[in-house]
Amino acid sequence: MDQKSDRDKRLFSETRRKLARYGKRLIVRHALLSLIFLVLYVLLTRSDILMETHLGFIVWYPANGLALALMLGISPWYAPLVCIADVMSGALIYHQPLASWGQAFDSPAHAAIYAAAATILRGPLRIDLGLNHRRDVVRYVFVTLVAAVSSTIIGVACLVADHTISWNQFWPAAFSWFNGDSIAFVGVAPFLLIHVFPWVRRQILPSITQSTARTKKPKEGDAGLRIVAFAEAVGQGASIVLLLWIMFGRTLGPLQLLYLSFVPILWIAMRHGIRRASTGVLALDFGIVVALRIFPPDPSTLPKVGILMLVVSFTGLIVGSAVSERHRIGRELHEQTSYLNSLIENIPLGVVVLDRDHRVQMCNDAFEKLFLYPRDELVGTELDSRISLAGARIEAQELTARVASGRRVQQSARRARKDGKLIDVELNAVPLVEDGEVRGSFAIYKDISEQTKAQEQARQDAHALNQLVAELQLRTTQMALLNEMGDLLQCCAGAEEAYVVVAESVRKLLPAATAGILYVFKSSRNAVEAAAIWGNSRASEPIFAPEMCWALRRARPHWSDYSTTEITCQHLKNSNGSSYLCVPMVGQGETLGLLHLEFANDASVQANVGPESLQQSRQRLAATVAGQVALAIASLRLRETLRDQSIRDSLTGLFNRRFMQESLDRELQRGRRKKRPLAVVFLDLDHFKQFNDSFGHDAGDTVLRRIAELFRQHFRGDDVICRYGGEEFAIILPESTAKDAAKRANLLRLQAKKLRVRHHDQILDPVTLSIGVAAFPEHGSTPEELLRAADQCLYQSKSEGRDRVTVATPQKV
Repeated sequence: MDQKSDRDKRLFSETRRKLARYGKRLIVRHALLSLIFLVLYVLLTRSDILMETHLGFIVWYPANGLALALMLGISPWYAPLVCIADVMSGALIYHQPLASWGQAFDSPAHAAIYAAAATILRGPLRIDLGLNHRRDVVRYVFVTLVAAVSSTIIGVACLVADHTISWNQFWPAAFSWFNGDSIAFVGVAPFLLIHVFPWVRRQILPSITQSTARTKKPKEGDAGLRIVAFAEAVGQGASIVLLLWIMFGRTLGPLQLLYLSFVPILWIAMRHGIRRASTGVLALDFGIVVALRIFPPDPSTLPKVGILMLVVSFTGLIVGSAVSERHRIGRELHEQTSYLNSLIENIPLGVVVLDRDHRVQMCNDAFEKLFLYPRDELVGTELDSRISLAGARIEAQELTARVASGRRVQQSARRARKDGKLIDVELNAVPLVEDGEVRGSFAIYKDISEQTKAQEQARQDAHALNQLVAELQLRTTQMALLNEMGDLLQCCAGAEEAYVVVAESVRKLLPAATAGILYVFKSSRNAVEAAAIWGNSRASEPIFAPEMCWALRRARPHWSDYSTTEITCQHLKNSNGSSYLCVPMVGQGETLGLLHLEFANDASVQANVGPESLQQSRQRLAATVAGQVALAIASLRLRETLRDQSIRDSLTGLFNRRFMQESLDRELQRGRRKKRPLAVVFLDLDHFKQFNDSFGHDAGDTVLRRIAELFRQHFRGDDVICRYGGEEFAIILPESTAKDAAKRANLLRLQAKKLRVRHHDQILDPVTLSIGVAAFPEHGSTPEELLRAADQCLYQSKSEGRDRVTVATPQKV
């Protein structure tokens, strides 16, 4: 949580720093962009720009191209600005009232449709805004034309609703509207997206810096090429001007040679790709509009001109994107080829390429240096005849045949150099497959002579290290088993489980031990008792006094061997020619028990295992095991002590109130699941305060302990007996009805009256009990309801004279 909070603070601080750094600047730039857009939009909607014959009938609508480019190139959130600009142009230029359909409905719908198109192109389709791919151009044109259709239908319908045009003019106006929007989308917007808005994005978006701009600096030796490119651009511009004069001039205009407009656009697109094609398309469209203004045509030809502008613009875009994509692929292929050639020439490994006849086509300098053959001498010859050994040529030919069959080969081999010296090489050969047919192979040779020598030396050294490895492996195995035993001991729920784990683990750790016993001190600490036994020997007593073991006396490991004159432990009954090791288990400063092991006597015991003898190794390992076992037992005992202290009353040894509440919840859930009853009994010692005042608190404590003992004798082992507080007790009786509980409580009350408690040679007064009984489900379905019902019955027993049992009445449904 602290790390997440620190990360959030850093993120907030970084965001605040960026806002402080860019905030005012960005606001000013966005505001300036919005102002420029509003001015340009209003200017581009002038009727003389649109070539409007009358309202609703236009040649093109460049303002929509500007709006789409803004929302696609910068952000679709500029849609409200587009709506405002459209309303302004309608009010200022065409004097449309704000309450008209065109102003109130068409402008917002118009902006929303183009914003949706921009969102689709930016989001799900994720087109390249530079339109460098044919698929992106097709997607762009398709989405924008669908948007133009939607906008056309709404816009022309609003013109009809405003009575600007009549219904019989709907389709001509719709065609003109759609054609004008489409020309703007494929003629104006691509130019802005490719040439203008990349610079705009770098100015107003802080995440895009000048370093991300792709600028191609001309090379010093390209001055002549630049002159040629400039001359070609001038020629292309002149051809567009000449073409416009031919198409619309008074001399050749009547011939309507409109198809000639494809010539310069295709020339530009096929020569320079999408960037110059978008410029040429915009220049042609603008030139057509200017020509129509200079040479007014017959109104009947305007639809043809509009269709021409749309088709030529789309053709220029699709051809330009295809050429750009081809140029890009060509550049990438050239780069990859150059990279591969450089890789082959500069790689420090010998590389050779063979044809289908296994003759050398090419090789690199490293291959020449490896085998000492000049490249001219190798090319065109069979490689195996040059570098294969005379006795191993058949094997080399088999490898070559495997590669020719389409399989890869990777292995080490021995080859001969031109000077006759033999070298060990690592061979990696790959077939070159084209159209499913092996056309040759590609092989890499790596000199591994030094590695082969090193491997041979390593094998010799490995033979010398085998003994040490065996010793280390033994120690590693022992450490792994010790760790496993430690993990198992930590997971044990009680001491009995720990004893079983110790027995099984010692079998694995010390397989040479034929038998063993784990002793633990009894609670009186006057004897140790066998807690776990493994093996068949019974040489040691199952219970003995600590003084009978020298290991417990000295607090250190001790060996007992009857075949020598060493001192033996007294708890050993007889010897069968074995050696015995006793290791005290000391944990947390206290001796908790003894680990006793039996080993067979043989001559190998005195053999050395590394720097120590086998006997010393066994003693060290046994001492480590004993230490871990002692710590585990101490932890388990501490855990059990803490658990008892947390759930039991220290005076009576009964469960406490918290345990009673947890048990009641658990037993109620079990009763509901199994549909069985459950009873709760509340008991209170009558006049206990007067009893304390008369006999003292020590006597009262004695009575509480005797009463608790009586409870344990009277109730079942499954019943939960708790001291609820002071002289109050609560008893949970699983699977017991209220009637059965009342009988048991009444018998308990009678036994308590007969109880005679002696304290300091004084017989105390008899004790009486007031008891309340409630049962599930008739008296309550929740712990709170049952406890409340039992408590009320208890107080009812007290109010009615004490020394009685009261059963709760069933709840009313």
